[in-house]
Amino acid sequence: MEVLFLSHCTPNPPDKGEKIRAFHAIAHLAARRHVHLVCFARNQDDIAAARELADRCASVHVEPLRSRGSLAGAILQFAAGRSLTTSFYRKRRLREHVEAIAQRRPVGAVVAYSSAMVPYAPAGVPLLLDMVDVDSQKWFEYARLRRPGFPYRWEGSRLSRLEAQFTRRARCTFVSTHQEAAALRALAPGAAVQVLENGVDFSYFDPLHSPRLPQLHGRRFLVFTGAMDYYPNADAARWFATRIFPELRRGDPGLEFLIVGRHPAHSVRKLASIPGVVVTGTVPDVRPYLVQAQSVVAPLRIARGVQNKVLEALAMRKRVFASTAVCRTFAPELPEGIVPCHSERDFVSAIGACGWPEPCRESKIRDAAQVRFSWATNMRLLADELEQVAGLDLTGAESQAAAD
Repeated sequence: MEVLFLSHCTPNPPDKGEKIRAFHAIAHLAARRHVHLVCFARNQDDIAAARELADRCASVHVEPLRSRGSLAGAILQFAAGRSLTTSFYRKRRLREHVEAIAQRRPVGAVVAYSSAMVPYAPAGVPLLLDMVDVDSQKWFEYARLRRPGFPYRWEGSRLSRLEAQFTRRARCTFVSTHQEAAALRALAPGAAVQVLENGVDFSYFDPLHSPRLPQLHGRRFLVFTGAMDYYPNADAARWFATRIFPELRRGDPGLEFLIVGRHPAHSVRKLASIPGVVVTGTVPDVRPYLVQAQSVVAPLRIARGVQNKVLEALAMRKRVFASTAVCRTFAPELPEGIVPCHSERDFVSAIGACGWPEPCRESKIRDAAQVRFSWATNMRLLADELEQVAGLDLTGAESQAAAD
């Protein structure tokens, strides 16, 4: 049996939330099956990075995605009543390539990475959907926080109907948290839904082998990491820098808040004018900022799925002061090292009382994370489901042979 893996993003390098999970899924499956990767790429670097997976995959097809043109077309489709998300990823050439693979090769299963890729799945081939997050719920949260709210509500409603349809079509749908699973089961009662939690590369995020930066030595700082052109991250950085950090700074004038991440939006760059706030922009390696920080903050007001930034911090033995929205993504049990902060006052009180890390206690944070957030362990759910598909395929072949 050969597997067709359809991805809305380039699954390499694994340096960004959506890419990380896709990379590890492919690495796990390609060790056992012939995997045909079909993915989108937004620039030449992405195209080159995707082709580097040719040594793992049976074939690699990369479809260029020109964001401006795709968005313009998607907006027209949105005005006509369709989902903006699925319209953005609708490409005729990619569909033709998938159809050609299905005709040429003995594809026994399709893994669609995100609901946007389900329309490309060939009919009649068992489908496994790794939805990761129930994206419609994020659009509803945007409607609550952004103005005007009605376009976000429309997209949430349209996408939720498609998510329910796709989930019923799939043999099994995977999501990254129990919170997402509950939301999806409400949309598609009776559908097969499993929780496949994210993992972290513990060999890379290892505080004992992490590089240090001389310019960070001796500084007391909190750090928040992530892509800073992503609205939930930008919103979290603004909220913490303007509403929480000034109070912390009054109690500790030497404390700094470092916002570390690529492509900071204009609203994020402006935060550097606040005393003690540093906006780094893109950095070559996030590990020094984690290992040399006093603590990590995750003050997101919108959080869907598992936050890789939190897992990376736990792997580096750091306490994470997390908002209610972030804590919900780890339910029903918070990992060791996460400190829940349900209000601005909670952040101020908890961070102000934490002091410097205690090595013994901090070691337990990493140990506990290694048990729960292992890619090798967690990806077995996906591999096991494919094995069941392969078993059905083999049984069918044997039945047909006996009939012949």
